[in-house]
Amino acid sequence: MSVSPRSAAVIGAGVIGQVYAGRLAAAGHSTWLLARGETLDRMRDRGVTLIRDGQSTTAPVTVVGSVEEIPPVDVVYLAVRGDQVVEALPVVQGVRATTVVTLVNLAGDALEVAERIGADRVVLGFPGVGGTRTDDAVTYQVVKQQPTTLGKYDGREEPVVADLHDAGFAVEVVDDAASWLATHAVFIAGAGAAILAAGSSQAVGEDRKRTAAMVASVRDGFEAIAQHGVTVTPTPLKVIFTVVPKFFAVYYWGKQMRGDLGRLALAPHVLATRDTEFSLLAREVRDLTGGDAPLLDAALEQAGFPDADLPGAAT
Repeated sequence: MSVSPRSAAVIGAGVIGQVYAGRLAAAGHSTWLLARGETLDRMRDRGVTLIRDGQSTTAPVTVVGSVEEIPPVDVVYLAVRGDQVVEALPVVQGVRATTVVTLVNLAGDALEVAERIGADRVVLGFPGVGGTRTDDAVTYQVVKQQPTTLGKYDGREEPVVADLHDAGFAVEVVDDAASWLATHAVFIAGAGAAILAAGSSQAVGEDRKRTAAMVASVRDGFEAIAQHGVTVTPTPLKVIFTVVPKFFAVYYWGKQMRGDLGRLALAPHVLATRDTEFSLLAREVRDLTGGDAPLLDAALEQAGFPDADLPGAAT
């Protein structure tokens, strides 16, 4: 069911930003996309071009280079890497919008970011697409196992859900977005460490020992954050790592790492952000687990992230 078109601004012109801006604009929502540098120059020339399943579309997005070019909008989406959030928050605060939606892997900083944005207008969330970009276009896939996830905020999220449904996104609303993001960060740390150590998600999925080590590291992380008061959620992710027999979890995740989830959603982003967002995520996850996840720590070290090498670690 279509909704009355609303207006949106998207901060960040990477894969996530372009996909959400492009699909909202294609659905009839007035959409501005803030880009910078060479990305801004290229996109002003060619617009936002999205490729899915071999089909290319160019969306009617207004690409801008400064926040002053964005008029008042209904909602602003923050779609930058986790390591860019601190720099981007003043930009977000400069956009005149009723609601701010984060589509970022915030790990342990979710509540702090929400406080800085403002408790009366924030909706914490996480994107449900993965892909790659070139100078000419973004090639993406919707992640079937991971719909766009939004927190529940006394109904403030409902118009956003309607907008995203109108743009063709599957959306899940969760009660505790901060715990969801912390749980997801631990999962990405374990899966990402395995991918980086092996070189690809395919290599992880084809090697039962690597898959088993990945499952053990994520289970270890989940148990640690639970000890520190984090609710491990969503339930299906908790169950597959901590409840079902290990042999089944290894079989399941081997298949996922060989399939679209590993090849299209996890591996491209982890490999592209090894020295940026993922390195920050590794530090934040270690903070979340409080030193109580030795298997996850070992996996991160094997992937090239010993404690002393992490940004912000003591020397």
